[in-house]
Amino acid sequence: MNSFVHRCLTLVLGAALLASCRSAAPVLPVIQLPPPLPTPSVNSRWVALQTTVLGLIAENRSSAADSSLLQFSKEHARTTEGDRARWWRTLMRADPRSTNGDPAVSIAHLDSLLADSIAIEIRAEAVLMRRTVITIDSLRRAEVRRRTQATQLATDRLDEIKVARDSVTKLLSEIERLRRRLRAP
Repeated sequence: MNSFVHRCLTLVLGAALLASCRSAAPVLPVIQLPPPLPTPSVNSRWVALQTTVLGLIAENRSSAADSSLLQFSKEHARTTEGDRARWWRTLMRADPRSTNGDPAVSIAHLDSLLADSIAIEIRAEAVLMRRTVITIDSLRRAEVRRRTQATQLATDRLDEIKVARDSVTKLLSEIERLRRRLRAP
């Protein structure tokens, strides 16, 4: 029985020694990583992009502005802000001073936007803009036709005047020939 008690005693002493080592060991603080920075919301990114795009347009860098808007609309497709970026691209295309200012392209972009826009206010603005672009384009085409017709009419009149001058010149020549003939004995 001595050996049994001896073994139990050894176990108890070992456990006590181990417990005392644990309590005497230095405690290392747990280092926690800082929380990740919050990602900006889509709305805040859109507000920042608006400022950038307006600056690019003011610097006559419409291609860079268009690229920024295109990238944003792809990254945030099917969001109100993504639709707003597509809307701004369409407005830039409707601007006659823009290098991309083509009414047919603008109307195509408006039709695309109307087909799949999720933002109601953008749809209302796009419908009104489409009507305006079509009206302005038809007025521009009518003005081009009027100028073409006026140019053709002026050319026709100049041709008529030239023909009349040639006739008058021939007639004066004939009159002069007849005068010389009458003067001759």
